[in-house]
Amino acid sequence: MRAEPIRPIRTMRYLRPQEHWGWIIAIYLYLAGMGAGSYIIGTVIDWFVHPSRVVTLWGQPLDSAKAALLWGPILVAIGAPFLILDLGIKKRFLYACLNPRTSWVARGFIILSTFIIFGLVLFTKSVLSLEWFHAESGLWHILEVIALAFAFGTALYTGILLKATKSIPLWNTYLLPLLFLVSALSTGSMAVILSTLGSGLFSHDTAVLKVLMVGEQILVVIEGVVLYLYLLGRHRVSEQGKDSVRLLLFGEKKFIFWGGIVLLGFIFPFVLEGIAAFSDGNVLLIFSSGLILLCGGLFLRFGVLSAGIKERIPMQRWTEFQYHLRGMK
Repeated sequence: MRAEPIRPIRTMRYLRPQEHWGWIIAIYLYLAGMGAGSYIIGTVIDWFVHPSRVVTLWGQPLDSAKAALLWGPILVAIGAPFLILDLGIKKRFLYACLNPRTSWVARGFIILSTFIIFGLVLFTKSVLSLEWFHAESGLWHILEVIALAFAFGTALYTGILLKATKSIPLWNTYLLPLLFLVSALSTGSMAVILSTLGSGLFSHDTAVLKVLMVGEQILVVIEGVVLYLYLLGRHRVSEQGKDSVRLLLFGEKKFIFWGGIVLLGFIFPFVLEGIAAFSDGNVLLIFSSGLILLCGGLFLRFGVLSAGIKERIPMQRWTEFQYHLRGMK
């Protein structure tokens, strides 16, 4: 059985996307995802490469290499309070946080809080090279594994939060948390690349930088495949899912999709990174592609949010059907 092609929108009468969650929530979802993704990538590099560059600042020893890799929890800490409090449920926030069995807001509060606390403790321990931290203790390795697990949980949660809204078919799929996870790893890896370039961490070891660049390009390809499967699946699932995809591809949100997501998030970074690879890692090209890709990650969240169309109850469908018939007379 052949799949129905995604055709342009012929009428806009039913396309009423939700307006409660816009740029603000998109920014907070983006900060949480990128912060978690950068911590995951930075931790893996720290485990296998063991970079270290101790400098003295105001008489205190600071490891600038660890600071360039493990800063992700700071970004999540900036976005998390707004991500939780600005979801349109301020009056029920305390009640929701006390019900983790039924509320994804409560579960998210636990996941993000645990990651922020453990991540910031490990960041402080890694950056401040003080003897009384007992850096070689096995306890720190256990905490690193826990923080890494909750970093994955944070990246997934940014999509699970939307998936829990079952009244919007565009969001109600497990492919959305997967898409946001891959996007978090992609933007996080690029954020780590930019921070290490800015600190000159791998200027003496271009092999590590090349591995990071190749890994980031692979993540971009995977993200593109997941995005395609996500949109294809939502187009098939229901009338509102089909309308959401059409709105995003051909309707008033098309500039967000084709310009913000496709061009900025996929094509431009991939091309610029390819050119940089053939020009012996041109720093200006890498910075340009990195900033463009990070903008694309933000547009991805906003596009998914802004194209969400709620399911219509039967009476609403009948009313709109009658209105359409009257309009044809």
